[in-house]
Amino acid sequence: MEDQNDGNYFLDDSSSTNLIINYLPQTLSDDEFRSMFLSVGPIKSSKIVRDKATGYSYGFGFVDFQHAADAQRAIETLSGLQLQNKRIKVALARPGGDQIKGANLYIRNLPVHWKETELNKIFEPFGKIIQSRVLVDLATGVSKRVGFVLYDTRDEADAAIKCLSGKTPEGCTEPIMIKFADDNTKKIKQGAVQYVPIPNFAAPGPMRNQMNRFQRFNPMAGSFNGSPGVPQAQQGGPTSRW
Repeated sequence: MEDQNDGNYFLDDSSSTNLIINYLPQTLSDDEFRSMFLSVGPIKSSKIVRDKATGYSYGFGFVDFQHAADAQRAIETLSGLQLQNKRIKVALARPGGDQIKGANLYIRNLPVHWKETELNKIFEPFGKIIQSRVLVDLATGVSKRVGFVLYDTRDEADAAIKCLSGKTPEGCTEPIMIKFADDNTKKIKQGAVQYVPIPNFAAPGPMRNQMNRFQRFNPMAGSFNGSPGVPQAQQGGPTSRW
């Protein structure tokens, strides 16, 4: 899979046009993602990082603008934008390569009531968390008691495993088990992606009118502004990242 075999989608941090966008709703399509940033200015490329086999979104993506001024404006305008139950974060892309490889953790035996907030509280002492996710059943909303934490570096992930795996942190009733997520790519099975209402884009200032067009989505018709909808069901699920 692309996300575990190389770090190519972590773009060159020397550029002032490459952005990383975290906390994307899982149901956001590539076209919607691209259109949102095109409303700021012309872009060279855009990409939501997904599982190659299933299409499952790992919840983050990249946009490379043509002009640095537009990239900066996107950070100022779109970072903090509320999409569905997520508040996206937009920033200049950080370095990739060996630093990020192996920095993604797979955690099981989480308390059923835990969300990302509780997960982060336990793992933040060991380093900078780039992304975290607790998996839930999309039909019932009940936690699968499985989560992922992506650190900034491999050393931070190593420290978390050494200190927490097999231990019972505060708030847990049994030991949590932690492995590097890439070790679990063939083991994790996640339910299908289902239709949910498209996010209500609530952008401040002049962006608000530009964002309103994203609301014209009919989940029953399976289309978004005349474009094909997201498949109603898709087997498989997240493996190493989200």
